[in-house]
Amino acid sequence: MGKRKKKKRAARPKHSRSPEEVAYDVAEEKRRQRRLAIAAAVLVLGVQITATVMALSPAPHNGGDNAGYLSLAHSLVTHGSYVEQWDPEARPHTKYPPVYPTILAGAMLLGAEGWGAFKAISVFFVVVSVFVTFLWALDRRGPRFALVLALLLAFSPAVLWSSRWILSDPPFLALTLFTLWAFHRVDREPASPAWLWAGGAAAILATFTRTAGLPLVLAVGGWLALERRWKSLAIFGAAFALPSGLWWMRGQRSGGAEYVSEFWKINPYDPDLGNVGVGGLVSRIFENLNGYVFTHIPAGLAPYEGGGVLAALGLALVSAAVVGWGLRLRRERTVTELFTPLYFGLILAWPTVWSGDRFALPLYPLLLFYAGEALVDGARHLHRRLPWAVAALAVTVLGIPAVRAWSGLVREASVCSRVVETRGPFGCYSPGFQEFTLAARWVGENLPDGAAVFTRKPRIFYTLSGVPSRTYPLSQDPENFFREAREAGVEYVVMDRVDQLGALYVGPVVGARPEAFCNLIAVRGGDGGQTAILAILPADASEVPADDSVQSEMVIQACPANMVRDVARELPPYSASLLPLLALPRP
Repeated sequence: MGKRKKKKRAARPKHSRSPEEVAYDVAEEKRRQRRLAIAAAVLVLGVQITATVMALSPAPHNGGDNAGYLSLAHSLVTHGSYVEQWDPEARPHTKYPPVYPTILAGAMLLGAEGWGAFKAISVFFVVVSVFVTFLWALDRRGPRFALVLALLLAFSPAVLWSSRWILSDPPFLALTLFTLWAFHRVDREPASPAWLWAGGAAAILATFTRTAGLPLVLAVGGWLALERRWKSLAIFGAAFALPSGLWWMRGQRSGGAEYVSEFWKINPYDPDLGNVGVGGLVSRIFENLNGYVFTHIPAGLAPYEGGGVLAALGLALVSAAVVGWGLRLRRERTVTELFTPLYFGLILAWPTVWSGDRFALPLYPLLLFYAGEALVDGARHLHRRLPWAVAALAVTVLGIPAVRAWSGLVREASVCSRVVETRGPFGCYSPGFQEFTLAARWVGENLPDGAAVFTRKPRIFYTLSGVPSRTYPLSQDPENFFREAREAGVEYVVMDRVDQLGALYVGPVVGARPEAFCNLIAVRGGDGGQTAILAILPADASEVPADDSVQSEMVIQACPANMVRDVARELPPYSASLLPLLALPRP
């Protein structure tokens, strides 16, 4: 017997479905998407918090910016003023906008004391940044796209690095991304002005967290103008202009805004090179473009070894992102579409010595979004299932190397934790830097009140010792050294081994005028080297002409007893759980 053929059941024509059935299906799809979005959001938060906390290093950062922010926060708490306590002249600070130090000051008032407590603020803002990126992408492309984007960002080496230190980058990133998301919500909920004012406030706060937020303010203003929201534009402009004017006037009273003057320098760290001209600015833009496209941006996402692989990845990513940005711009013009080229243009125009993946942080989620959108939409035109292959490719090319690098950070953090337990908070750093911290402690205990010191890292030195400090002149000219010492009231110098600058600049001055110095103590490291703490003798001694025979002998006399305290101050031991500046007695 042959098989009986089954009758095909006639499909019910769509037009015969009742309105109730259609409404039910629509509501069911919305509920399904909502459940998927909630599950993806929980996954993003869980993964991001776990990844960030596991990679967190217990060691305080040895960069001066970290200590500078903490010192400014301490100044706000103890003196109610925004001054450079680390400097002998205690000058009003005009370089870093005050939002981030104010956040740190608030944490101090609430009882935060340890390095880890202040790092937790960075972790918080990084987690917020990734989560807001997820919400922004969720609104634009749905939960699946947003999930892949957020997870790639969560394991990005540049993002993880920013969570480890006490810098303004995490709050700046969070405020920037919140602004972009808020103004996207304005389009989705035009009847509610809350998103408009929240986004505008976040844009202003971002600019007063980092000066690099100016493109964000311009993008918001440009969007308000394009949308003909003239009243909102006037209010936003006034809200930005008032604090900006006050900050500008503060800078003018103190000699000019530092970032503005540094922007036009060929090298802000070597002012003697002068300012950049038109030709130099064009050359700078092309040099930065090469650095960001072929190195900084791809390395901040997937740390491949070898310049060729990074260059290919960077070129492919940025090219796809440009295509995606152009396609999106044809459909809509949001604050994001305006901000992206403005910010990229800014970091291309500033000094090349500032360039790095740290300053590309706000671009990572945007480049990933635009590139992913271009590739997914292009793949869908070829085959409806091909976008899944694009997602798999992104995870393979970007995600796997990033997770591998993250696992390395986790191992490094674990090893450093054990070292910190046995050798103290700075045990993970080089012997030269450990000597520097011991020198700071000795100075804080033994130098008299009112002392000031030339050092390599004055902000860290002050945070550890409570003694004001200034960077020694980056010059081998003894006359310049002694002139700056007299003008700043500096009577001591630390000839360190943090890097080569101590030997390059302090060594030749001491070698040329050994009779103008006396030896206080030499702090020795574990590798057999030493960091010398010298006192600068009175002006009559420092003005003795250089003598080749004396220089060859390099005889430095011991210091008289009156150059140190009769009774040393008692300082608390350095600890990862206590910021020394918060416990140091006043000098």
